Amino acid sequence: MVQSLMQPATAHVQTATTNGEQLASIREVIAGGVSSSMRAHAIPVPLVVQRAEGDRIWDVEGRELIDLNMGYGPHLFGYADPELSAALARQLTEGAMTGLPHRVDQEAGELIARLVPSVEQVRFANSGTEAITSALRLARAATGRTEVLTFDGHYHGWSETVLRAGKANFHEPAPDSTAPQPGALGMIPEALAHTLQVPWNDLPALRAVFEAHGDQIAAVICEPVMANACVVPPAPGQFEELRALCDRWGAWLIFDEVITGFRLGRGGAQERYGVTPDLTVLSKVMGGGVPVAAFGGSRSAMAMLADHRAMHLGVYAGNHLSVRAVATMLGKIERSPEIYEQLEQHGAYLEQRLRAMFAEANRPALVSRVGSLLSVSLLHRPTDLSRGPRAAARAMDFSAHRALQIRAQQRGVYFHPSPIEPWFLSTAHSAEDLDHVVAVVRDALDSVPESR
Repeated sequence: MVQSLMQPATAHVQTATTNGEQLASIREVIAGGVSSSMRAHAIPVPLVVQRAEGDRIWDVEGRELIDLNMGYGPHLFGYADPELSAALARQLTEGAMTGLPHRVDQEAGELIARLVPSVEQVRFANSGTEAITSALRLARAATGRTEVLTFDGHYHGWSETVLRAGKANFHEPAPDSTAPQPGALGMIPEALAHTLQVPWNDLPALRAVFEAHGDQIAAVICEPVMANACVVPPAPGQFEELRALCDRWGAWLIFDEVITGFRLGRGGAQERYGVTPDLTVLSKVMGGGVPVAAFGGSRSAMAMLADHRAMHLGVYAGNHLSVRAVATMLGKIERSPEIYEQLEQHGAYLEQRLRAMFAEANRPALVSRVGSLLSVSLLHRPTDLSRGPRAAARAMDFSAHRALQIRAQQRGVYFHPSPIEPWFLSTAHSAEDLDHVVAVVRDALDSVPESR
């Protein structure tokens, strides 16, 4: 009887034979075929995943590809990490979510506090967007101010007060209006009225905005390494000046380490650059692909949450499955400090090989790297990132780069088709894999004409 009841439910699941057919079937029930708009342009040639392991993905046609996107960065140890998989399976048998405190909360919290220099206490959330929204609200509550300072091109999620028109339009002329431009249809434009913005690595502009608005700024939030639009490290003196200005004017400094946390080192970018923010936002690597985020700081910074004067909500925030993922991933990271030297070496090796390959092919390209984060961009003409990714994007050959990505995908290597999106390395990427990546990109490049 049970079997007969189940048959109708499975009868109308269609089995497709190609990526295109499968994606068409998905679009019948998933609007646009994706559940995040950022993925809409990530597959110019249809690619539907059947499974993933290590640094490989297999599509529904059975093709194997080396992946340099790695789920947009969380898989530091590769896909289907056995230790994480086993820990999650155990947690599922013990309960994934009760809505009550759990012993794993302490285990995961203590690991974050040991590894991240600025953190003594944390709160867990479900996504980077949620954690950033709560961190900004906490800073506003603590300072009694409303203004938040951001940097052009830095991405802090899709909430109403921080999503501006950004990297998708970098290669287009800047808008004439000085008013902040909402990043999506349906946003309330006035919600951006309390968000200021200056270019990244522009110290005169940074000083000027504090002179004009310093006593109104509740917080400054930044990616310590800009990694959502190319990979742009802080300029010399940037963090020292930023920390000093925040201290002088009483503003909180918030590091959005959603990408850089536990990727650029055990203590993230703040450990790498030796600067201490007031609040830190973490996600991606610490969950190993499980949806989870956290924000935290010193006990004094978290005091208004500790005594419940400030508010942070979420039914699934801190669910046991996600926090178990954090405890497992960070425990593995704490036991394996040597992985960061390996990632640094492999990142430098791939950077050098790519630079040499583009030079040999006489094709202008921009390659930027910090640790295991890289950005690779085909260009119309030589450029650099000294004036930021917005200026550099105008020299990028978007159509040629997309053609390069399509040809590489057809040859068994996947990376994001946008020239401003980063590449991510994992410990699963071997030197032989990286050699194969360079060979595939070199072969693909031969069939990609320069745009005029």
